[in-house]
Amino acid sequence: MAQMNYPHVPDNANAGERVVFNALYHHLPHEYYVWYEPTLFGNKKSARPDFVALGSDIGLVIVEVKDWSIDKIHAANRDKFEIFMGSSLATRTNPEQQAEYQSRALKDELDRYRHTDPENYNKLLRKEGKHKGKLAFSISALVVFPNITRKDWLSSDLELHKMCNEEFIILKDDLNNEIVERFRKTCLFHTNLTHLQLDTLKWMLYPQTRVPWSQGRLHTLSPDQVGIARIDTFLPPQAQEMSRKPQAKLVRGVVGSGKTLILLFRARFICEQNPDWKILVLTYNKSLSQYLRQIYRQIDDNNNRNIEIVNFHKWCRDILTRHGLFRSPQNENSQIGLINNILREVNVTEFDPQFLVDEFNWIKERIDYRQWSDYPDPQKIKRVGRERGLGRDEQQKRLLIYSIFCKYQERMAHNKMCDWADIPVMVLQAIEEGIIEDKQYHALLIDEAQDFAPTWFRTAFKMVKPETNFVFIVGDGAQKIYRRDFTWKELGLGITAQNSYILRHSYRSTREIIEVALEVIRDSKTLVTELEDAGDSMVEPDKDYAEFRHGPIPMLFSFESLEQECNSIAGEILSLLQQGYLPKDIAILRRHWAGQEKVAQELKKHGIPCKVIKGDLDITEPTVKICTFHSIKGLEFEIVFISGLEEFHVNEQIDAQGEDSQQLIDQQRKLLYVGMTRARQLLYITSGGTGADWLADRLRHKIEEMQPK
Repeated sequence: MAQMNYPHVPDNANAGERVVFNALYHHLPHEYYVWYEPTLFGNKKSARPDFVALGSDIGLVIVEVKDWSIDKIHAANRDKFEIFMGSSLATRTNPEQQAEYQSRALKDELDRYRHTDPENYNKLLRKEGKHKGKLAFSISALVVFPNITRKDWLSSDLELHKMCNEEFIILKDDLNNEIVERFRKTCLFHTNLTHLQLDTLKWMLYPQTRVPWSQGRLHTLSPDQVGIARIDTFLPPQAQEMSRKPQAKLVRGVVGSGKTLILLFRARFICEQNPDWKILVLTYNKSLSQYLRQIYRQIDDNNNRNIEIVNFHKWCRDILTRHGLFRSPQNENSQIGLINNILREVNVTEFDPQFLVDEFNWIKERIDYRQWSDYPDPQKIKRVGRERGLGRDEQQKRLLIYSIFCKYQERMAHNKMCDWADIPVMVLQAIEEGIIEDKQYHALLIDEAQDFAPTWFRTAFKMVKPETNFVFIVGDGAQKIYRRDFTWKELGLGITAQNSYILRHSYRSTREIIEVALEVIRDSKTLVTELEDAGDSMVEPDKDYAEFRHGPIPMLFSFESLEQECNSIAGEILSLLQQGYLPKDIAILRRHWAGQEKVAQELKKHGIPCKVIKGDLDITEPTVKICTFHSIKGLEFEIVFISGLEEFHVNEQIDAQGEDSQQLIDQQRKLLYVGMTRARQLLYITSGGTGADWLADRLRHKIEEMQPK
């Protein structure tokens, strides 16, 4: 079996490419390297053939695949083919000429190394004989017609066998064990590349996959090491390199830059190199952990049982349960009820119960439990990330809040109760008291780390074995949708410029979607301040690279009611399904749970399969997903509907012009940004009522600005 750069046929391959992929994989020998849709010479647009094969006895072979059946070819000559495309005709360059062009382009790009890297280029040249100084290997081309048999090819009224040279053509009948001979026969002359020459060629062809080698050898990642396992996309070249860096601790990047894939490939790489290691991958929410598990199963055929992928709170819950320490956490309504009782007892009316719930959660998530008593002192504990100031007499208010907090904790303990913010604290306390064993994992990997709280990190870090001290974190501060602030420095990981990396290429959303999404957050002063306080910065995607796709401009629609909005969304989805999209390609996001059932009812009325996501998420389930912005964190869909734009407003009774108001508004903006950038191809933004006019006007202006003049 050949060494492929994908562990399985990519989802974006057409039917013919799938057939050829499997044939090359199964019938070419293991010492051959085959790349599907490779990005050659560092993103050169002119060098993107369907396949490139490399072998010691075949040199380099360009393979172009034409997914045409015999009846789709209307006319052909040595220069052009006319192909039926639906009800119309399309003219295409003769495939043999196209393949020859690709091989010439490849040779020209290699020839550049004659001047830029003559030492390594000379390794590829013949050392003696009449061809001394010429390339020591053949660069040839093949065209594969996987849907056309030899009988049909030879008997065609168009005399297709005269339009392409026989030695450069592979037909359906040839896609078997004999295919390796077809590759060898296409060579222009005998080739026998050495291991050094093969390594040199890979080094030149794929500079993004180069790995430093202590002995000075030219070493690149093998295709299966950088194998792609991404639904409907691929691991970016820079991401291939990041996933293999042993010293990397932090990877930041723009949305869709492949951070999660890097983390998963990192986990797989660790499993391969250290099969006895226990590896823990933590995420924030349940749906993201399920998504990661589904992807990981695709990239690790061994289904390694030593890797655990789980959301943080379930991991904590499982640990506490095993030791008989778990208590069912109270929900927010129960918390508010208990706080109301305490407020009445102490006759305090100046604090809203919801505010105190958030403040108590912040104390537990932000401050080491052994330092809770420092909360009343503003000099010792800064209230970063709360987005609500205490105004005058801050220290007195802190003292009062802390006294209520102590009563709250005492009442919870007396009744053997807890809340969700207590769960990681309980684990941490049990570890430090010796009840729960620490240092259980050889490696810890954290996805969407910007949404983790400092206490969560402290708890997770306790579980890493000191002899490995292997911690790998990926995140993006611009996507922080939970009110938790920390600096990378305070985590104590020793993160520096040398072991942190920034990915600036977005491979998910189109340019148009990214542009509109950035308009939502680009001038957010509080976001910039948050990032700076955390030792971070705003990362915008580069725009000058081949894979940054163009697509339709996002669409903005306003309706007078939720009913009209839902009916319009259902009608548009029906149209999309008729165009060939699948229900699983589509997600509908709403700010709150309210309204989701109404959307679901309207879709079902139109016969559209859908599911409201409130917990488990199966990305392969053939349904339209309806969920909140929080539950879709880290996921992606071909088409996203942002429904209920009017819900993006601030309900709290605060000064509309004050700093607190701006922080709350910016929190809404970040949430919307995250939702918009879940879309790969199409983005719809709809509203079914009044509200958030400031946001609708901003988006409308940007979209109008992007329209062609």
